[in-house]
Amino acid sequence: MTTQPPDQPEQQAGDQLSDEEEARAARLANRFDIRRLIGGVFLIYSVVLLILGIFGSSHVKNKADGININLWAGIGMLLFAAFMIGWALLRPVEPEPPETRGRGSGRIRRAPAT
Repeated sequence: MTTQPPDQPEQQAGDQLSDEEEARAARLANRFDIRRLIGGVFLIYSVVLLILGIFGSSHVKNKADGININLWAGIGMLLFAAFMIGWALLRPVEPEPPETRGRGSGRIRRAPAT
């Protein structure tokens, strides 16, 4: 019989993940991180708008009061895509440290009042 300190909840054997499994789960979470997905979608749309802004007809390019709106929107979307992808790469999801694994935040969450 093992004894646990009173401040730590008792964990079942099936609840604990090894360090290798925890790192694998973090890699999978990084692969499908919402920041990467949003950045990828904005990257695709920005490339389409940039191509239309550069190679489109002059009538369509100057339709918005002489401003090439496709080009400017494509540049803005490209900057936003770079921000989202950069953020996801610079601040990836990391596994929990072993000493805090399985504890949660310790706060009680209540359902919203109806």
